[in-house]
Amino acid sequence: MRNVLPEAVAHRLKFGFKSFGKKMKGYLTNDAQILGVESRTSSPVRIPRDKESLEHPEIKGLFPCGEGAGYAGGIASAAIDGERCAERIFDLYIRK
Repeated sequence: MRNVLPEAVAHRLKFGFKSFGKKMKGYLTNDAQILGVESRTSSPVRIPRDKESLEHPEIKGLFPCGEGAGYAGGIASAAIDGERCAERIFDLYIRK
């Protein structure tokens, strides 16, 4: 990741991996790979949806949900939001 990250970030990651590797044996080995980075920021994008139906107000059948749509801030809240949308889809189209 040294080739794509600023030096200060790469240096801190290297220090953090070594430090964590001392606490958790087997975590850091010569075979370890870093595939990418994930930020802890939220997207400023929010796809509109109706508060009741959870459906996009103009595109019927589209249920924006989770982090990518701007309705969650992490994996747990994205799962909960996805579940809410799935339940609403079931109520609208299957349960009737």
